[in-house]
Amino acid sequence: MGKTAKTLSPKRIAEIKAFKNTDFSESSAEPLSGEGSPPDCPILTEEELKQLRPRHPEYFKPKKQAVQIRLDADVLAWFKGYGKGYQSRINTVLREVMLRSTQG
Repeated sequence: MGKTAKTLSPKRIAEIKAFKNTDFSESSAEPLSGEGSPPDCPILTEEELKQLRPRHPEYFKPKKQAVQIRLDADVLAWFKGYGKGYQSRINTVLREVMLRSTQG
């Protein structure tokens, strides 16, 4: 069976109509850089850019690379003891260590 569609509130319908009537043409656009930058689009320094992190890390999917790694048997058994997904758990632990070491 299909999902039931949610109805939009009158307030939300008004917001959508107002957005549809917004003029996004070049002539109405604010400058994108310099002193006239809109406050919702600030110019960031290189240091500020380096400190940015994904807003929704759950959607951040870095490219995976297959590797062969030797682990102590007891370490591998511990990770496998939590069931399916042990490789992802190992990757998560390694990522946390990497991020901690780069934040200092």
